[in-house]
Amino acid sequence: MWEEFTIVALTATLNNQPFVPGQLGALDIFDEEGVSTTTIKIEEQNGTLAIIEPSARGAPGQTVDDDDRRLIPFEVDHFEIPDTVLADEVQGVRMLGQTDQLETVQNRIDSKLVKHARSFDATLEHQRVGAVKGIILSGKGKVLHNLYDRFNLAVPAAISLGIDNQVSGIAGKIKKEVVYSMEDDLDEAYDHMHAMCGRDFHDYLWGQNEIRETFLADNQGYQLRDGAPDVFRAGKVTFERYRTGKKAATANGGNAFIADNEARVFPTGVPDLFITRFAPADLEETVNTIGLPRYANQYAMANGKGRHLDSQMNAISLCTRPGALRKLTI
Repeated sequence: MWEEFTIVALTATLNNQPFVPGQLGALDIFDEEGVSTTTIKIEEQNGTLAIIEPSARGAPGQTVDDDDRRLIPFEVDHFEIPDTVLADEVQGVRMLGQTDQLETVQNRIDSKLVKHARSFDATLEHQRVGAVKGIILSGKGKVLHNLYDRFNLAVPAAISLGIDNQVSGIAGKIKKEVVYSMEDDLDEAYDHMHAMCGRDFHDYLWGQNEIRETFLADNQGYQLRDGAPDVFRAGKVTFERYRTGKKAATANGGNAFIADNEARVFPTGVPDLFITRFAPADLEETVNTIGLPRYANQYAMANGKGRHLDSQMNAISLCTRPGALRKLTI
């Protein structure tokens, strides 16, 4: 009778809901993988390069220092949504969009799983925004993972561009003060630098004459009819306006995921620079299995008046080289 309510069926339903990606998720820069444990370990290896001095043939050569290696453990965060479906919720209720069909318990569970999936999507995006900032917070502002502390790094100083006024050579300023310093700290090949911008920062940067004139010179002036394009390049950085939305901001304590007056810059195309790992659920059926993005489970109420429904996500998103991240201000 309750075959449709098995953990396998419910978990499949939850994971098959339409994904509503945030902009960081859409960039596809996070390497996703399931793990069978609730703790992951990041191996830090401070590899060194040495320019070898010439030596006489037959004489001792120049030694090269060994790499420093250490393992840094991170606990995978557990997010759970408890819910219920009461028999009276469904009794006599017409199915949404139907005129002659009554709702079933399964329909009500499926509709709740849709809401749960959207909440998990928002939570995962919020976690990834924290990863590009170097500090992952909960929705209520609790510090979950301070990557600078964990990797024993100083937080890079915010870079003020002074774009509340016209800046001569703004592209060169961005390249010299932002890109070059990030390249030095990353010290690895990458595709390009990307920045997620708050709305005010985005508008101020677009307000620079040099930026708009470049668009006009490239025959892209038609875009100016709609104001600043959401994505444009300057100083070898791709700047993208980040949209949080009212509901997401409310869930985040009234704050935009990326503050209006700042931008967060990060490299792309670096293997394992950004990772997301999914751990198994805390259920008997999932012990020591490879983690899935989401899980759902249900069980009958003791009084027989309905069913308990639990959805969960066990995920952690990290930047493994937080020293290469930068915060820009107006």
